[in-house]
Amino acid sequence: MAHETGRVPPATPPAADDAFKLIAEAAPSAMLLVDRQGRITFANRAAERLFGYGPGQLLDLTVDQLVPERSVGIHAQHVDAFFAAPRARAMGAGRDLYGRRHDGTEVPIEIGLNPIHTAQGLCTLAAVVDLSERRRAEARFRLVVEASPNAMLMVDAHRRIVLLNRRAEEMFGYRRHELLGQEVERLVPERFRPRHPHDVHAFFDAPQTRAMGAGRDLFGLRSDGTEIPIEIGLNPIDTPEGAFTLASIIDITERKQREDDLRRSNAELEQFAYVASHDLQEPFRMVASYAELLGERYRGRLDDRADRYIGYAVDGARRMQRLVKDLLAYSHVGSQGAPLAPVDAAAVLRDVLDAMRPAVRDSGASISADDLPWVLADDVQLRQLFQNLVGNALKFRTEAVPLVTVSARRSGDRWVFAVADNGIGIEAQYGTRVFQMFQRLHPQGAYEGSGIGLAIAQRIVERHGGRIWFDSTPGAGTTFFFTLAAVPETR
Repeated sequence: MAHETGRVPPATPPAADDAFKLIAEAAPSAMLLVDRQGRITFANRAAERLFGYGPGQLLDLTVDQLVPERSVGIHAQHVDAFFAAPRARAMGAGRDLYGRRHDGTEVPIEIGLNPIHTAQGLCTLAAVVDLSERRRAEARFRLVVEASPNAMLMVDAHRRIVLLNRRAEEMFGYRRHELLGQEVERLVPERFRPRHPHDVHAFFDAPQTRAMGAGRDLFGLRSDGTEIPIEIGLNPIDTPEGAFTLASIIDITERKQREDDLRRSNAELEQFAYVASHDLQEPFRMVASYAELLGERYRGRLDDRADRYIGYAVDGARRMQRLVKDLLAYSHVGSQGAPLAPVDAAAVLRDVLDAMRPAVRDSGASISADDLPWVLADDVQLRQLFQNLVGNALKFRTEAVPLVTVSARRSGDRWVFAVADNGIGIEAQYGTRVFQMFQRLHPQGAYEGSGIGLAIAQRIVERHGGRIWFDSTPGAGTTFFFTLAAVPETR
């Protein structure tokens, strides 16, 4: 049979035919060889199973008999078009294809076409894949997406929405058909749209399951033009049709409202604590001063009971002064903190130890420190943090010589500091109580202090975005750990 160019295709040798049949029989997919008239000249066992025919029953059938009746007309046109320009390609790209089984039922299929030159002329080798299981998996996937309590959007590499669930319709105020096929930027506020395509392409270049916009406030745009604060989780999905992104979206309007209310309440509480403690300082200073004068002038002139009562008044006034001072320091952490900047932790610790030299000398303590790093911190608050932790190590000591060690190790983008001592230790049951305000684990008078030092330390660390905890063995010592951000490397 002459080819369109006038050249006669070379005949396939018998040995090659046998090799072809052996290979086709071993293929896991259905294989059909169809001639120019649409007759099936070869079918492997996988094809017989797929279409429900017995051995040899497919031979000499026309391929139209494997096509649903509604598609026979258009199928003939496609066959003519293929033979007019034969080349290896997928059939029906972008369309749902179905095959008709012997019993009349239909099966979803995928077809790859390859032109084959045989002794009988130009034929088509069709590789047919049963998509039934894939379609069932897709249906299950769609059910899961539809049942999700979060809004779900599936977006292709061109940023077009190809799937969404009912919750997404409700969240953004659209009907499903209004969003399908639209670019996802339709749901992005105008001010973020110029950068959004770049972010999408960056995700497709390095796809991984992650939160979108970590550390940033994200907003979605509703159909009525209003904006809602959202959180987005991104998941890459690979399919035979290409790469997609499945976005899980949560409306966090209520959470933001609660956070704003809490932030406002905390700010008001801090302001109250600051004002109250500041205004109370002078009255308590006056009470303490006059109580001390009273004690100095009349001690011994009255009876023992009067001297004892005056002592109670002086001690109470002093403790109240200390309490008000510590409460003022606690309120300062949140209200008067400086911006975080690179700080030499080693230099800060040296200054703290110089200021604490009398206390170190009186306790006979030995204090050592490793090479400490630069960190992002508020210099004044880091000084107070070291002072509180080292001061506690000196205060809560045993009869042994106090040994205090300050060290740091790198952990990702943070430094983990450790202040270790050989003091009296802390029982495990007090793990959270020690960081609460005005909490004392010992009788009044056993140790100086108001019970607010560790609460201030925790507040400082949390204001720096870190956390603080301890490990302790009663009678052997305690190590307090806290984390601070490392100084970013400059490129």
